Amino acid sequence: MRSGFTLIELLVVLVLMGLAAALVAPALFPPRHDASALRALLGSARDAAARRGEVVYLRIDVGGRWRMEGGASVLEGTLAAGRMEPVFATPVTLVVSPLGSCAFDVQSSAAAAVVALEPLTCNLRAP
Repeated sequence: MRSGFTLIELLVVLVLMGLAAALVAPALFPPRHDASALRALLGSARDAAARRGEVVYLRIDVGGRWRMEGGASVLEGTLAAGRMEPVFATPVTLVVSPLGSCAFDVQSSAAAAVVALEPLTCNLRAP
């Protein structure tokens, strides 16, 4: 009669446990967002608002597509558009003043829990 396990059996079990841990581990940790793209986009919106001397609206959807719009006339349309890594779970609108301050609009206030924004300087800080 044989008692115990062979080395091959132990290695197979360890490999299977490692694969299972590798599959489960990402779900245990919250996703980490790279804020550098959002930081650069906010800087561009501040520059555009200062150059134009008017409020600029920065709209970001759930998929990461963004659109920058001037505030003086609806006829002007989109000033710039693009795509970045998704950051928000809901569509967000940031209002950027020509003086350099910015804030989330009323409908986007839940986004403040995801990204903490310094309103006077438009700098991102840890929430």
